[in-house]
Amino acid sequence: MQPIVRNEILLAVGTLILGSCLYLFSAWLFWFGVGQGIMALTFFSLTHFFMHTAFTAYSSAILFQVLIRWMGRLLLTVCLLYVALVVCAAPVTAILAGIICASILALVTYAIYANRR
Repeated sequence: MQPIVRNEILLAVGTLILGSCLYLFSAWLFWFGVGQGIMALTFFSLTHFFMHTAFTAYSSAILFQVLIRWMGRLLLTVCLLYVALVVCAAPVTAILAGIICASILALVTYAIYANRR
């Protein structure tokens, strides 16, 4: 799972840096990076939780922790999207394209590393 998170973070940071440098010419690339950053944050937090949780047996306490963390991530994502779309008037297509690109990258990275095992 670590290569997926690493690739997600590298792509998001690279796109955000490039988008920040070219923001005066076109803001689309920056908001594309924001979409990728949202997905990178989601993958990172999920990976961090599941790699640091000992699953000895199923319990409702683990389910409760997963639900609380999921709702926290969802609330953070909603706040980020609200600020980006409403306050900053970001293009919806750029954020959506960034989210889709990051999801495809995660699937491709998983397919490559799953074949190596």
